[in-house]
Amino acid sequence: MPYDSFSNEEVPKGTGVMYVKKDGSVLYFASAKSMKNMLDLKRDGRNVKWTKKTFSLTTDKKKEEKKESALAKDIEKKLAEKKGTEAKK
Repeated sequence: MPYDSFSNEEVPKGTGVMYVKKDGSVLYFASAKSMKNMLDLKRDGRNVKWTKKTFSLTTDKKKEEKKESALAKDIEKKLAEKKGTEAKK
C-alpha cells in the first residue's frame, strides 16, 4: 500500500489521490488536507504538528535533550536538605 507523501500515513486501497507531476514523479495523498498543505500552501510535512513525520523525528530527541543545569540541581539539593531538617524538628 502507498503512503501519503505529506503526512506519511498509510493510504487504504480504493481511497486517496494519486497525483502525477509533469516530471513523472508520483505523489500519493490520503486526504484533501494533506494535498492542499503540500501543493498549494507548499508546507513541509516534518514541520507540521499533526503529521506522523513530525512525531517520528522529534519524539525520541526531546526525551534525550531534556537536561538539567547545575544551578537547578543545586537548588533541588538545598530544598531536599531543608525538608529533611524541617522533618527532624
